[in-house]
Formats: sequence, C-alpha cells, structure tokens
Amino acid sequence: MFESKLNYDSHFFIDGEEISGVDSVDISYSNSANVSKPLGYHAGVTTVGGPTQQTVSVSRYLISNTPLESVSQGQNFSGSLNYEGAAYGFKSGYMTSMSVNCAVGAIPKSSYSLVVYDELRSGANASGTATSAIDIPSQGSISITCDNITSNRVIGFDYNASFNYKPYYTIGSEHPADVKYISPTTYNASVQLEIDDVMPKSGYTFLTEDKNNDSPIGNSRVTLSVKGRDGATIQTYSIPSPSLVSEQLSSTADGSLRLTLNYVGHQ
Repeated sequence: MFESKLNYDSHFFIDGEEISGVDSVDISYSNSANVSKPLGYHAGVTTVGGPTQQTVSVSRYLISNTPLESVSQGQNFSGSLNYEGAAYGFKSGYMTSMSVNCAVGAIPKSSYSLVVYDELRSGANASGTATSAIDIPSQGSISITCDNITSNRVIGFDYNASFNYKPYYTIGSEHPADVKYISPTTYNASVQLEIDDVMPKSGYTFLTEDKNNDSPIGNSRVTLSVKGRDGATIQTYSIPSPSLVSEQLSSTADGSLRLTLNYVGHQ
C-alpha cells in the first residue's frame, strides 16, 4: 500500500519513443484564481483568472538522438510519464526552450522546457516500443567551431534556443482553437577557452560589424557537433546569423588565463 515508486519504475515517452538518459522530469500545472468580494457575500467568491498553465521540464544526458532533438518549429507532440501500468501525460505539447551544456570531464547534458495546450491528465499514454540506441560520447567525439579555437583549448560550451507560441482561445472552449509559432527563434551560445595566443576584440567592434546577414562572424561558424564513440552523429547545434556580443577575459592566481565568448543569433 505504501510502496514507493523508484527511478527504475518510471519511463518517459515522446511520440511513442522512450527517451533515454533522462535525469529528471517535472510535469506541473497551475491555475490563476481571483477572489471577488461582491455585496452580500461575506466569504467572497473564487473565480477563474485565466487559462491553466501546464508545463513539462526534462533534463537528460545527451547519449542518443531522440524526438526531443528533432522537434521542428511549430510542431506539436505527445508525451507521458509511465510507471507500473499507469500513465500521466498530454497529447499536444510544444517546445519552448532547449539548452545543451558540454564541459571537460562530463557527459554532455541537455534540458527542455515544454508547454502543454491540451489537458494534462491520467490515462494520456504516449508510450510505444521504439527506443534509441545509446552511444555515450567522449571528450574526443565532441567538436566545436567558432572564433579563435584553432590554437586555443575549448573547455566548455553552453547553448540555448528559445521558441515562442501564441494560443488563440474562443468562447466556450477550454482548449486553444489554434496555436501559432511566433518568429524569430532566438539562440544564445557561450564558449569557454583556455588562452594560448588570442586576444579579445575591441569593445566597440560590435557597433560597426554587420549583424543581420547570414554570413558567420569572422568567417567561422558557431556550431557544436556531438558524436558517439562509434563516430555516428548524435546531434549538431548551430547559431544562425551569429553575432559576438561580449567577451570576458579572466585570470586567477591558481588557474590559467581564460576567455569566454558569448554569441546571439536568430532565425
């Protein structure tokens, strides 16, 4: 009666495929409530203050290519958390943000934020038999392309993409009548280098560079490619129309000289 459900009892699915390497899943909803105080009511009246907010957050080790990595802009999908024959999930979710972190000595990790526009409920089952082959990457199977890395050591990389959606509601319906993707998608990347022979750009360079064309800054692209140990590509991330917006030069008494490059992009 009081048996706990442990990590190996739980499985997370997206569009019929079990997501491997999951570190954590959070599924939640919240409602906005207004307390009105009309004449003649001593205790007040609770009323609905807006649409129900339903979100899903997923954190996983980047050890396989899953439907989460291949979701395109404006595409909805189903998902569920299953344990011992029960399922709690959704039928219409959208990706709102995705982030990736790579560092020396650690397995790459990715995080995803989803918004749900149908109803989170028990019995919504997105399970299936499909699975992704696990292929754990190593430091040598991760490659990064950006400014100044030819002769300088990359020790860390952070990547984030944000997607915006607008639901349209009609009178008499609990669910949105339509959900529109709002462009552009915005991207951010941060690259940490141990310095050998590079110097930061001048502080005013950003003011005079062309920031809105598709050619990469400094004739280099900002991309992260993660491969498994067998050489197969797990995923490639890029910054469209990248602009180098800031640099941070750091020196400490007990460490090497480091440079952090921060990029933004859009599509």
